[in-house]
Amino acid sequence: MKRFHNARRCALRYSLIGLAGALLLGSCTQVDDTLGGNLIPDNQQMRAGFVTIDGTTKTIDGLNPRRYVETRLFKTDSIVGSNLSYGYFGTQMNDSIGTRTAGFLSQMVSYYAVPEGYFGYMPIFDSAQILLSIKSLGRDSLTEQHFAVYEIRNNDYITQRERSDTVFYLGFTPDKQTVNTDEEPLFRFTLGGEDKSPSTTSAVTMTATRQGEAYIRRLMLQEGTYKDKYSIYTTDSLKYFIEEFPGLYIAPDPAYRLDKTGKSNVGTIFATQLDASGLSIYGRNRVKGDPALIQDTIGMVFYFYDSYASNGNVSVNSIQHDYAQITVPELKFDAATNAQEPESGAEDTRQPVTQLRVEGMGGAITEMTFTPEFFAKLEEVIAQENAKDGKNFRTLAFSQARMSIYFSESSYDWGDLDPNPSTDGGASPLLSLIEEMNAAPNRLGLYTNYKSLSPVSDYAYSYEQNYSTTLAYGGYINRSRGCYVLNITGYLQQLWNSYIKVKEAAGAVYPMLPQADAQGSIPAGDLAAFQTGYEAWEKAVDWDKVANRTVYIGPEAYSFFTNSFGVMQGASTADNELNSPIRFDLAYNLIK
Repeated sequence: MKRFHNARRCALRYSLIGLAGALLLGSCTQVDDTLGGNLIPDNQQMRAGFVTIDGTTKTIDGLNPRRYVETRLFKTDSIVGSNLSYGYFGTQMNDSIGTRTAGFLSQMVSYYAVPEGYFGYMPIFDSAQILLSIKSLGRDSLTEQHFAVYEIRNNDYITQRERSDTVFYLGFTPDKQTVNTDEEPLFRFTLGGEDKSPSTTSAVTMTATRQGEAYIRRLMLQEGTYKDKYSIYTTDSLKYFIEEFPGLYIAPDPAYRLDKTGKSNVGTIFATQLDASGLSIYGRNRVKGDPALIQDTIGMVFYFYDSYASNGNVSVNSIQHDYAQITVPELKFDAATNAQEPESGAEDTRQPVTQLRVEGMGGAITEMTFTPEFFAKLEEVIAQENAKDGKNFRTLAFSQARMSIYFSESSYDWGDLDPNPSTDGGASPLLSLIEEMNAAPNRLGLYTNYKSLSPVSDYAYSYEQNYSTTLAYGGYINRSRGCYVLNITGYLQQLWNSYIKVKEAAGAVYPMLPQADAQGSIPAGDLAAFQTGYEAWEKAVDWDKVANRTVYIGPEAYSFFTNSFGVMQGASTADNELNSPIRFDLAYNLIK
């Protein structure tokens, strides 16, 4: 009996093992993705999806392209241009950006102590040099540019202003009481041209005018208020030195203009590091008993910034943009009415444009606003998913949201670009695209407030810089696709959440989507009902309360004064449809 039961248990064990093996083999050929789905609480069920929102999407009636964003030009006068690490000077003329001109004012302090009697008897002025430490420049540094150096007449532009600080904005232009550019300058010099590479130039010998020679005599205490008074050069008299010698203004010489004939771009803006830049003077003094004999050489160095100085160190950059000089017809715009930031309480006259412009140097950038159609599209995504199997998904969460900004010669499909020369003999579209990408900023920044450089959450540039990490945000040129790619997942989720909050607070309801009949057409009555519901939804939502619906596309935060610029495809307008407007690729999870 005992042996019989053991045999039966063994047989049963082997049968179960065989059955398990059969089940295991069967499971290799079939997968049930819904297995266990009924165990997930209804309010925790999700569904993944992907949608592309771009210029190819049509309205419900299929007649017009949908416009998910609007792009406008934005130019503000509230960009700080004072007390920066660099002084900007030069002129650039370009078909796409017009003319931009830069100059800077700077106080200066003596680098060396000047002991009593240092200048000696009847000193002779030999030469003056402008000390430079060029840290950035644009594409054309070979064109010779002429510069003038003027004396700043007084410090009233600092001490007599309404504000008590030394904050100035880039649009600041010194008046004639501060710097009289109608008079002859102190010195003139050139930069660029053959054998004068700005990247290697550390000192340029200047040509002194009569005013310049008189200025040197004052510095050498041979005439003026402090004639023979060496106390002006003592460390505790720096305040009085700044009052007597308020500094220098360096700007393009108005007596010379760049010649742009036959060129698309000429000139550039130079950036010199102020703590390594200044004025250097060389001279000799005479033997008092016999003035015909030279006794010694003398020299002075004044720097535009000295971290140890208790006074001075104020510098102000002044950069002007003349967009009336743009020669490309489709890029022309009136900066005063269609780009300039409106004053508080004033009417905003700026209209949507198709160009997406990004410039450094305080130039025009792009303001992008998400339209109600963007949120309507996402509402429709949810509605269409619910209609598939009677689900009741209420909202969505983005797992990835990418925004692509295409260059003017680019296309959604890289294969559409023609490598052959154009029919009019011009460059091929592909070559033009490459030139565009070469001239453009390497990276774009996305800001909720451009004047304060407040970034969207994905573009935490301070964190990236301080911790030497790489953000998923990207923002760089993708040369394979001919566009910039920005990961804005966090920002877009915050934007969507804000919309949902405002919509629910208003009690707004997005209308049911009309269904097409057997012939693929939407009945006129259903379409009219949808349009009525859409208008009611759009009117009910207070769009001004949707947080950060408008953002600003500009240079990256640490290249704010870049020479680079780009004019890309923004958003289509009612009278101008683009080939490849801004595109959004959204991966999402629907949530109940």
